Amino acid sequence: MVVLVVYAHISRSGVPGGVQDKISPDDRIYTDKNPSPFAVRWISEVRQYCLPLLFYVSGAASACSFKQAPSGFGKIAVYTFLGVALNGVLWVMGPQNPECDPGSCHLRPECKGAVFDFTISPWSGKLFPILFQMWYCVMLIALMLINWPLFAYLHKKSCHAAILILQLVLTGALVSAFVVLAGEEIEQPLLVASLKVACEGAFLATAMLARPEHRPSWLPLRFVHYLLGLLMFLAFGCTPIAPRIESISPSFILYIFTGFNKAFQLGFIITLSRLPGWEEALPIVSIYWPMLVILRTVTAPSTSWFAGGNLTYPYYPRLADRALYAAGAVVVMFVVDRVGRHVNCNALPESLANMALLLYLLHPWIMAILIVVTRGTPLEDAGSLWLLALAVGWVLGLCCTIKPRTICRARRDSKSLATCNGDSESSSQEDSVDA
Repeated sequence: MVVLVVYAHISRSGVPGGVQDKISPDDRIYTDKNPSPFAVRWISEVRQYCLPLLFYVSGAASACSFKQAPSGFGKIAVYTFLGVALNGVLWVMGPQNPECDPGSCHLRPECKGAVFDFTISPWSGKLFPILFQMWYCVMLIALMLINWPLFAYLHKKSCHAAILILQLVLTGALVSAFVVLAGEEIEQPLLVASLKVACEGAFLATAMLARPEHRPSWLPLRFVHYLLGLLMFLAFGCTPIAPRIESISPSFILYIFTGFNKAFQLGFIITLSRLPGWEEALPIVSIYWPMLVILRTVTAPSTSWFAGGNLTYPYYPRLADRALYAAGAVVVMFVVDRVGRHVNCNALPESLANMALLLYLLHPWIMAILIVVTRGTPLEDAGSLWLLALAVGWVLGLCCTIKPRTICRARRDSKSLATCNGDSESSSQEDSVDA
């Protein structure tokens, strides 16, 4: 998912072959004059499931590492601070002008910075380029806090169900705050807030059925998972927040918060049934797996590009389009989970894990340097820059994986080994004998 997100950021930076500032429907980014093969595939497929699946994986990781409280807060906070600081330095070293994109900056005298003559996050204001990719970490911290009651109840049987009321109140307060901040953009604020809170209440009540003592014997665990996926579909794709959302506004944050929070919750709940000692979720729909062809066809995104306000996640003006788009993301999550239950998987190599982390933190800097290095060459293209960025990330990840040998391993003679093991007296006696 990080690899795919990096391409989205490169394609949106204003380089040739990417997704430019003004996007119109149909073939704006794929023409005979300026073909963009990777961009077409991103907007046609990846955008639908990339970020929901990323939050799903984060929820799954929380299920595997959950103790008395959500773990990893300190680590995520450090990463967030480091990433924002690096982005801030990069912003200060550029022209600090949101309109200075790499594609046109060399023709404009006002795009002159201390080091760079462009910003790698153009057309996004003066604050977002500093936050940039780290918004995910900020939202992840918020989701870990908000969902602590649910996770504690499901993971620790000592918690009472009443703790879920706290989560419902917190979520309702957050939803209400975004509705108020959105103002007139939301035409029916009371209806939107009521639907969001009702979906959250139904989700929490259904999640209780994941514990065997609350579920009838005739109700399979996997069917509970399907019900939760249905509620995500309703909350994410079927709530009429606004007729249109054209920018990153409070109403848009409410929209993506709903969907990404549900994906995060789904990842946690579904993964619990994969852990040792927990009830296994036996297949139901997966038994009739050829039906996936129909499900994927019905929920596949349109091949006609519609920006929907931004590249992060589109808000289609028609309810049917939003519903089918959200349903497609849910289908992909369940497919990934079911396949992972039946296919033996190797652990992620440490070099790839380091690559993903470093690529996520450093790719704004990698982008900026590669844009300067490839300027005026055939590699000055979104697809080429993406592949080069992956190569740089792989090298960095590999370098961080290679551990220098200790002195004991480097010097294999017995005297050095004895010294390293603390046997200095016997070593000195051997030395005197040799002398």
